[in-house]
Amino acid sequence: VWQAFQEYTDLYLELMGAVQDDVDAGKLGLGAQTDDSENPVLDGQIEYLEYRRTNDPARPMLQRLYGNEWSERVIG
Repeated sequence: VWQAFQEYTDLYLELMGAVQDDVDAGKLGLGAQTDDSENPVLDGQIEYLEYRRTNDPARPMLQRLYGNEWSERVIG
């Protein structure tokens, strides 16, 4: 198990180094944008949040417990 943990940690650190290199090179914009240029990180986050909002696995449980109106107000 220890070897698998070390390999996972090494891969994680390698990936984070690659992301930092991309940020430093201007390939990934992080944070607030001051112009109308696209931000792939922010666009991806917004797309993911919209997907989760429409496909929330807790929706049926919340609807049964609290009703549709409340559930949609909380999720949406």
